[in-house]
Amino acid sequence: MRVTIEDIAKQAGLSVASVSRILNNTGRFSQATAKRVRAIAADLGYYKNRSAADLARHTQTTLGVINYPAETDSNFHVIRGITEEARQSGVDVLIMIAERDDQATIQKVAQDLIERRVFGILFLSLHPDQAIIDLIKRAGIYPQEVASTYALDMSYVSSNDYQMGQLATRTLIEKGYTRIGFVGADPARDIVGTQRFAGYQAALAAAGITYRPEWLFVGDGKYSYQSGLAAVAYYTEHAALDAVFATSDDGALGVINGLIDRDGAFTHQWGIISTDGSQICEQSRPKISSVTQDFNLIGRMAVAEAVRAIDDPPQAKKQIDVPFKLELRETTPGK
Repeated sequence: MRVTIEDIAKQAGLSVASVSRILNNTGRFSQATAKRVRAIAADLGYYKNRSAADLARHTQTTLGVINYPAETDSNFHVIRGITEEARQSGVDVLIMIAERDDQATIQKVAQDLIERRVFGILFLSLHPDQAIIDLIKRAGIYPQEVASTYALDMSYVSSNDYQMGQLATRTLIEKGYTRIGFVGADPARDIVGTQRFAGYQAALAAAGITYRPEWLFVGDGKYSYQSGLAAVAYYTEHAALDAVFATSDDGALGVINGLIDRDGAFTHQWGIISTDGSQICEQSRPKISSVTQDFNLIGRMAVAEAVRAIDDPPQAKKQIDVPFKLELRETTPGK
């Protein structure tokens, strides 16, 4: 049976109000009495109901995060940044899981977090519809997209996907590649894919290179290793490429291994550059050139924005772009 403050007060011979002040560290009490009360609470196995305490104080200290089962590990690094910043800010984090493209599931999880009286909800590369965003705002809770741009009325903290696609493609062009495939993201269904593809096309156009539809390979559209692997078979049959912009490190690794499966070795048949810059890029042989995101910083900035919004909620959508960098390794030797 759950231990209550009344149980502690009875054993300590004190009023409920006195025990409450001690356990919540408010008001005046002697250190000797406080030590005795806390010892009784520990012996009885008492744990404070944080939600009830927040409600009583009219404060909220828990931040909700909705993640999804991703094909890559980028969200893990964002979550690490979220938890590090939350710990420094005195904020608790409650992480829940939803399916990425299932609005009914996303709404159910968002409703669960609202009922737990969180002060903000961070969506990790999940894209709730406007009805869900409005539901959260009506509850007085701050919604925010993290690690992805967003088209609807919700602030976000992310790398600039358009600029990353543009930089990756421009880098390949500067290395002498002119027939460049785009692998892994779906420009027709995914906003990250849409932005990276637009940047890719802009870089081609700026260099006077005419885009060809057969250069696009979506695969499963999940930025996965399998999409990169399947892209090699597709391009071998349909397009004479000399380079690939892979929209994830996992996809780039799939391309490398697909070329090894096809030719028996990787001999720089294609130049390859990826997006993310995870440890895969260093672990792969050859090492993968990448446009590298600072996922830890994205997570930290997302929490900082959510905490700031408690006292100063933004009056309009905020778009916060986190810096990224180019890291050239062994897959872009040039022609």
